[in-house]
Amino acid sequence: AETVPLDSATGRVTAEPVWAKVSSPHYDAAAMDGVAVQARDTAGATETSPVRLAIGEQATWVDTGDPMPPGSDAVIMIEVVHRVDDATIEIQSPVPPYHHVRPLGEDIVATELVLAENHLLRPVDVGACAAAGFTHLEVRKRPRVALIPTGTELVPPGSPVKPGDIIEFNTLMLAGMVEEWGGDPDRWEPVPDDAEKLRAVVAEAAGSYDVVVVNAGSS
Repeated sequence: AETVPLDSATGRVTAEPVWAKVSSPHYDAAAMDGVAVQARDTAGATETSPVRLAIGEQATWVDTGDPMPPGSDAVIMIEVVHRVDDATIEIQSPVPPYHHVRPLGEDIVATELVLAENHLLRPVDVGACAAAGFTHLEVRKRPRVALIPTGTELVPPGSPVKPGDIIEFNTLMLAGMVEEWGGDPDRWEPVPDDAEKLRAVVAEAAGSYDVVVVNAGSS
């Protein structure tokens, strides 16, 4: 495993389970712009018999995402609040407890499993880990893959070619495939058709890479 920051974690694979460090949200939050109230204070409100509430005593102005004021357990959205004056509002329908409130832990509860081990991290997973209190994650190291083309006839892309030359493009494709599969590819210079040189290069690569791919040379 290795530790990576969250902004480098997308596409990696978790090396251990991820357990939430904090809840999200970590407080009861207003889910609407409006007024925070005690639900019981709104009982009996109707269009013909509205209920009036005192700002600061029975109602507090809140914006979406604000912490719920102490003692409040519901939010009435601003569109249905009638302001009588600076100190009084009027409502025409009651609300139940936790109306338009995002309770603590609605998305994630501290200590809950967010992601399992060996999970391929998507952007949404990385966001969830940030919300759960993480800045870094333990992920599997990317397998290092050596791509070794062989053949005296090979020339790099962009080279002038003469009859008998072959542009070396296979390792470009193989490197792209390795990256798509989550590996870390290295393209080596072509090795000429010499048994001792081939043996030496493969031995060198095998000493420091997880996978060694020798391209061509089979015939």
